[in-house]
Amino acid sequence: MAILNGCEFPDDRSYYIERTQMTWVRVEGDRVTVGLTDPAQTRAGKILHVRLKAPGTARERGKPVATVESGKWAGPVMAPISGTVVEANSEVEADPSLLNTDPYGRGWIVRMTPSAPAELATLLTGDAALSRFQEILAKDNIRCVRCQA
Repeated sequence: MAILNGCEFPDDRSYYIERTQMTWVRVEGDRVTVGLTDPAQTRAGKILHVRLKAPGTARERGKPVATVESGKWAGPVMAPISGTVVEANSEVEADPSLLNTDPYGRGWIVRMTPSAPAELATLLTGDAALSRFQEILAKDNIRCVRCQA
């Protein structure tokens, strides 16, 4: 795992970094799990509410799979790839603070079946992801913290 400015970046993830969107993807067989990155949860602040797309919902890349609300921000979490939601994390709906306290573990958002698996190759991994995150962290002066419940 790499750590930049206190932000964690697990090596077993791919990253979707578009404008202010920063999500992670972990491939699990024919499905992918999607969640917020450490810098994304830090930028949002303490997350108070989350609405997840229901299983069976088809999403194109860049369309919302969830909406999160914090004390200082409300907005969409974009799908990093096109596909269909097959599972929404009910634990995160019941306890949105998991997005802050455990963004790479219990705080995952949805699981999807990709409809365009070739899009996975466009996500950033390894040094390319870290380089892009390093630019964003420096530009936006982000130093990660985990808000407690």
